Amino acid sequence: MSNNAREILGLLDELPPLPAVAARVMGLADDDRTSALDLAQVLSTDQALTARLIKISNSAYYGFARRVGTVREAVLVLGFKQVRQLAVGASIVNSFKRNSVLDGVFDLDLFWGHSVATAVAGEAIAKKTRAARPEDAFTAGILHDIGRLVISQVMANEFADAVRFARSNHTSLHEAETRLTGFDHAAVGRALGEQWKFPGHLVDAIAMHHDESLTPAADGLPGVVAQANRLVLHYGLYCGFDDEGAAPAEMSPDLAALEEAAGGIDHLLDRAFAFIESASGAPQRWYAAAS
Repeated sequence: MSNNAREILGLLDELPPLPAVAARVMGLADDDRTSALDLAQVLSTDQALTARLIKISNSAYYGFARRVGTVREAVLVLGFKQVRQLAVGASIVNSFKRNSVLDGVFDLDLFWGHSVATAVAGEAIAKKTRAARPEDAFTAGILHDIGRLVISQVMANEFADAVRFARSNHTSLHEAETRLTGFDHAAVGRALGEQWKFPGHLVDAIAMHHDESLTPAADGLPGVVAQANRLVLHYGLYCGFDDEGAAPAEMSPDLAALEEAAGGIDHLLDRAFAFIESASGAPQRWYAAAS
């Protein structure tokens, strides 16, 4: 039995607030009166985020011939919803700091690689199945493992042991961390999402992303994210570490159908790498299995 997820939030000395611009951008999500100019003005208050957004807009993630020079141009070229999801993703990717205790054990570049790959896969699945809004699927994919970062910061030594256990025994980090830290990162993510005042559908997707029985058709956004996470894990893009010794399992027909619908794993990984390279600088490492 895992501990109460809210307990660990109280143990975190410096719980990072949801980045201010990301919070304001998410608040614009359901306001029909918001214009492209309104969104551009909010984003332009964060110079670092503005630079990242322009870089992403001009990156291989989109591959546009036209060069984008301002946030307003990005909104006009990419669209309101695309820029909103990129702003949330890029700001949160840069909101947590590295912990030296985890050096050589848990790689933050690979953590974000997994999260972004799940986001890109979720976005593609949502577009094909129409089970959720693609921008919500992307945002939920970026956020789905956010509780794991909380655990890694509060219980760094225990979490490092969990990563070592998962790698050496070729088992899931989800099982290992719950066993060795007493906390379930999905439940911690739910608590953090509620504290950050995320919309309920995002909180649900974060909380249920390890329930592989969920499907896009029956469960909407939680099903999209759960299956996107399942697809990414199938190809060895584990959360924050490589496990080159793990034998790939045979892909089930339902997962194969979702991968085909999403455009194939190579296409998804190319987009994921292009996004994270632009959002946070070139990762120090990428997954050996996907290179």
